[in-house]
Parts: sequence; C-alpha cells; structure tokens
Amino acid sequence: MKPDEHIARQRVFYEEREHAHLRARPDDWYADKLAAGLCRYLGIGPEHRVLELGAGFGRFTFSLLDHCASVVALDLSQRVLAELEQERDARGIPAERCRTVCSDVADLDPAAIEAVDFVVGFFVLHHLPDVRAALARLRPALGPGGAMGFLEPNRRNPLFAVQVLVSPDMTWREERGMFRLSAATVAADYRAAGLAPRAADAFGFFPPPIVNRVAPARRLEGWLETRRWLRPVLPFLLLGADLPRGEAGTR
Repeated sequence: MKPDEHIARQRVFYEEREHAHLRARPDDWYADKLAAGLCRYLGIGPEHRVLELGAGFGRFTFSLLDHCASVVALDLSQRVLAELEQERDARGIPAERCRTVCSDVADLDPAAIEAVDFVVGFFVLHHLPDVRAALARLRPALGPGGAMGFLEPNRRNPLFAVQVLVSPDMTWREERGMFRLSAATVAADYRAAGLAPRAADAFGFFPPPIVNRVAPARRLEGWLETRRWLRPVLPFLLLGADLPRGEAGTR
C-alpha cells in the first residue's frame, strides 16, 4: 500500500469511529503512569517543551502537561484535535501551553514549529508507513540537547493480540504494524535519522480496565515489573534517542 493511501485510510479510521479507549478522561491512572514513565525515561521536566506525535483526543497529552512546560499536539485528524481543544478549554489549560497542529508527519514543516526539547508519541510508530522517514522528518524540530522517545506495544506480549480481537475500535489491518516493530528496528531507524539510540526499557503489566479500577493491581504491577524473568514480555516498550552532543536539528 502506498503511503498516501495509508494516511488517507488512517484519517478516515480515526474520524469515523468513536474510539472510546483513546479519549481523555479524569482519573486515568493508566494514562498518567504511561506518561510519567516516558517522562522519566527521557528526563522531561517542568521547563521543557514537547511535541507529541499522534496526540489524538489527548488521552496522554494532559498527563504529559503535568510534567512539562508545554505540548504541541500533532495529529492528522482535525476532528480529534477539535475535541482535544474542547477538553483543554474545559480543564482551563491555556492554549499557549497546549497548541494543536493538524498535519501528517510526512507533510510537517518543522520550521513552522518552534524548536522543542523532546518529540514523543504513545502507540504511534507502529501506525506509520515509514518510521525511518518520519524520524528524519521530525529531527529538525529538536533544539540543542533534544531527544525523541516513543512508547510502543511489546510484540512479545500476547495481550495485545487479544486486545485487537476483542476491541470494537481496533482492527488487524490498522494494528498489524505492532507485530513488526521491535527495539532493534527502531534503533536502526534512529541511527539512519542521525540520532543516537538509548537502551530500550519496558514496564507495565495489566491492561487499563484493571489498573484503573482495582487499586491492589497497581501495587502488584509494581512488584511484577521488578521480576527480571518477566522483563522480555512486559507490555510497554520505551524507545528513545538523542541528538549528537552539541547539535541541534537541521531547521
């Protein structure tokens, strides 16, 4: 399938379905944990500016804002970004702290975005038709000392296949990329984009309906994450890379 066809289908997919599991909601412990995990992994702090790729309805955007100065929320669907803006305004978040940009990454003009400290994304790389080209396209958005980091599903964890089977908002056609993506392939794509890959990490254990509703499962999850023998199948991969020391993006 040609990249343009893939992007067009993705836009229709996200604009014509409700995608309840992707929406921002109050007290989303799962989203907060994933955002905090990515921020710790990358070193994101309250002074940093972040570009979020594939922000969607903002499920992780608002959790990110608890850790950084500002987020530019990038998505290819105007519909989902309009809903993100409504949620932003309802939460009383200033628009300058959470700006939206509607663009596919292949068409993104990095010069139109002020330099950011980090480019991040949650469950987005496996949807891209060309990860390597996307990373190269995003590199100029980084300022000196900048880094990228993405949280992706671990294809070794069998629960993701079950989720695709049972979720009405997910299809094999749209999610099959998760079963091809790995830490090694993303590291190679980072290198091709002129970035220095970090060591990958993994965390998590239970799906969101469990950890959001059952507090004891959160404590158990923390213990399970420390079991070395479980690390190869922990569900969430953290995949990051840095600009070479002293460099900025090529804008």
